[in-house]
Amino acid sequence: MRMTIYSIYSALKFKALVQLTCIVAVFSACESLDNSITSDPYGGGKEALGIKLSSDSPSPADGYPGDTIVFSGKGFLDYCNPDADEYEFTFYIADVATPIQAATDTTLTVVVPENVCSGITCLVIDNQVFYGPNFPVLGNVEVDEEYGLYDVGTDDIIYDYLENSYISADHNYYLVGAYTSIGGSSFYGIGLVDEDGDVASKNSTYFDISKGLLTTDLNSSPYIRSISYFDDGQMLISGNFSAYESDNNSNEIDLGDVIYVNNIAVLEHTAFPDTTNYYFEENYNSKGSFDPVGLSTFNGGSKQTVLRSFITDNQQVIAVGNLTQYCTNEYASYYSLSEEVVTQVATVMRMNRDGTLDETYRSVDNGYIGVEGGSVNDAYMDENEGIVLVGDFTSFDGIDAPGIVRLDADGNVDENFLANIGSGIDGEITSVRYNAALDKAVLVGKFSTFNGQAIARIAIINADGTLDETFVPLEFAGGYPNFASIINKEKVIVSGAFTTYGAVPRPGFLILDMDGTATQAYNVCGTFSGQLQQVVEAETSIGGYGLLLMGEISRFNGDDAHNIVMLSANFD
Repeated sequence: MRMTIYSIYSALKFKALVQLTCIVAVFSACESLDNSITSDPYGGGKEALGIKLSSDSPSPADGYPGDTIVFSGKGFLDYCNPDADEYEFTFYIADVATPIQAATDTTLTVVVPENVCSGITCLVIDNQVFYGPNFPVLGNVEVDEEYGLYDVGTDDIIYDYLENSYISADHNYYLVGAYTSIGGSSFYGIGLVDEDGDVASKNSTYFDISKGLLTTDLNSSPYIRSISYFDDGQMLISGNFSAYESDNNSNEIDLGDVIYVNNIAVLEHTAFPDTTNYYFEENYNSKGSFDPVGLSTFNGGSKQTVLRSFITDNQQVIAVGNLTQYCTNEYASYYSLSEEVVTQVATVMRMNRDGTLDETYRSVDNGYIGVEGGSVNDAYMDENEGIVLVGDFTSFDGIDAPGIVRLDADGNVDENFLANIGSGIDGEITSVRYNAALDKAVLVGKFSTFNGQAIARIAIINADGTLDETFVPLEFAGGYPNFASIINKEKVIVSGAFTTYGAVPRPGFLILDMDGTATQAYNVCGTFSGQLQQVVEAETSIGGYGLLLMGEISRFNGDDAHNIVMLSANFD
């Protein structure tokens, strides 16, 4: 099924894409706590009780569970009898009631609880709250504040990463997303960051561009969702974008600054677009020759946003999304005039190395339908080049598939996988991440059962679709997880809007063991706000083992964050 649409691209050159986001935030003194204790001690005309908890750091300033900590203030003896172990007030660390060991009129000695994270301290008496300092709980995980992007980061979400294997030093990453600024530099959707968190400069040896993403739709903000390598070192990017601007004045080819694409592009390993010279009569110059025009060598893509893209062993490209139209450009004459050829596809399509559609894979003419009764939210490619899709759909290619389905390497529904899923998920799956080393995937979403078995909001599945029953998550309260990823160290990193996990305060961030246990030593970080997209096992600023967290992160450990955080971690 094939139809032809003609469109004229504007010949105007894009010189900049400016997206300004103004966010005004006013935080109260208790914002970092993000808990249920929020009343004003003197609201409604209440009289002062003559008691105060100082905002000064305690002695010592931080501690492990079981440590004895001395906080300062005044008026404590009016409301307690330390000799009789009687206290009219309750002391909290991060919303956890904390044992009081001793008191004077100006000091309060407490013991750090066994299960607690970093957070605001407070004293509660007669339903009135007196706030103290933030107390850092120590453990095996802490924020690496020396990492280069700690204070700046990006101005918008980071979706994906790719380690640059062409730089001799390890842990240099291309970070892609929806941002227009990274580390204070203006790059649109793509930037290169070294092992220290420093951003590569424009038109540098390993980053040969000065801008990045553009869109010809002024009502749409461009972004990259996926990035991956071909065997020859070129990179595949995909997402929601219609143009890519290099603005590389040193290149001999006149690219017109912009190449036009359809949500997919191929880049050199320096992030410069892969182009082919075209010669048109309209480009006849004053020297009596034709000026070459650089156009995208990969001439294929989709009219819809690409959620995920993958590269097969034979270097073909698989694109996944709520896709209905493959698109290629046929340049008839002048480079600003193209014939846009559209072919119907069914949710997942495969393209050859030059961008041409592989019509042997899931052709609509052969009866493939794709997703029905909902939409696809996420996907991954497994070790056997099968594609697993998740979402809120009810069927796929006319076959009942409750929110999750696997396509084999030929693009057909894997009936054995479906049989192992059984009755499937009883709600929407919003995110999935796959660990190739462990051959397992972790799902999160709005579900409470898997194949009839109770398992709420997060589950791990094996390669064949069976539930990993050794992972038994505890109850979330105050909200739910929105992301989870399994790292090679066999830990599950979770983010969300929850406030407790297993009735223990864990405000929005978890590091779980593979059985679902939240070991205290790994869960000492305070309030998290946002949603993770990727977790990378990386190297910290001092060369130790770390976790690089990326996504849409506005708060971490109670402090402002900028969509990327490096954690120093010890899981040994």
